[in-house]
Amino acid sequence: MSSSPTTDQKAERKRHHFVSVTYLESWVDEMGKLQAYRSDNPAEPLHVGPKNTGFEKYYYSQLREDGSRDNDSFEDLFGNVETRWPMVLEAVDAGAFDPNVLHWLYSMLTMMRTRIPAARDYNEALMALETRTGFKVLAEMGKLPNKLKRYEDELDTVEVTVNRQRTLGTMSEDMRRFADMTRRLGFEILSDDTGTDFITSDNPVAYFDPDDRGIRKPYIENTKVELYFPLSPRHVLHGANRLKRFGPIPRFRKISDRTKVHAINRITSRFAYRLAFAGDRSNDDLIQRHAATSPVLDADVVRKPGKIEYHIGHRFAARPVLPKFRPEACEDDLYEEDFRP
Repeated sequence: MSSSPTTDQKAERKRHHFVSVTYLESWVDEMGKLQAYRSDNPAEPLHVGPKNTGFEKYYYSQLREDGSRDNDSFEDLFGNVETRWPMVLEAVDAGAFDPNVLHWLYSMLTMMRTRIPAARDYNEALMALETRTGFKVLAEMGKLPNKLKRYEDELDTVEVTVNRQRTLGTMSEDMRRFADMTRRLGFEILSDDTGTDFITSDNPVAYFDPDDRGIRKPYIENTKVELYFPLSPRHVLHGANRLKRFGPIPRFRKISDRTKVHAINRITSRFAYRLAFAGDRSNDDLIQRHAATSPVLDADVVRKPGKIEYHIGHRFAARPVLPKFRPEACEDDLYEEDFRP
């Protein structure tokens, strides 16, 4: 006879959703499913339920000092926001916000910019670049540790892997920077009055310089910023500096022009990373047209006497294939004495 699991024996959380199930539920059809377009095969979208897409096993797990795995801390943190999402959508449908509901709207906005693979891959690629550059400098100075000297002539090409768990530690700083940027913006809720649904993605928070008409560079944080975040097939959050004059509470405005809805969907599809989502197949062509590129790391390393400068940002390009971190294949740990003459 099997006994019921106790609190200490609760089921292990394996599927960590980087796109909230609650968020995606707005896009489901009468069968409770939505169209999930994979960026590596956009011509054949999957017709699946929200629980069966937008996840990766143990994506937010952390190793404890004793070697055990914490699968729950980040999931609990995100779940605290996700459980409030239906309340936010009710306020959107009603056309009225109170400060408490606004808090959860902006919490979801921040979370969906910083928890997702587009953000974590960006940070992983940057960490790898910094590691490679640092060891190239040590090699030029003749201070490369003996354990790594066999790589001295191939530091431009040798595979550099990063323990992806390290990118969990960058999320708090990413959230702070994103919050600082959004404080310069005013917001409005755009409601589709054309019957043309908004789409969304696994990287649904898109922002850019509005003077960059072709959006050549994503995620520019200059003086001017334009931001879009689909809330449901009928509503999208729009942010811009010029909207600040309307006050802290988002205003509500209807869109009666199909070309405007199409333009927002085009932005959403361009920013999509691994996945785009829709309630039907009416945006197949649009999603497929932009599936090959996404916002990725754009970095220049400038060497100056006594220092290294990293000029970093984003560009639209093919998604990086990041090498998987395998501890068993890594060099032995480096210690202070390894860097001594």
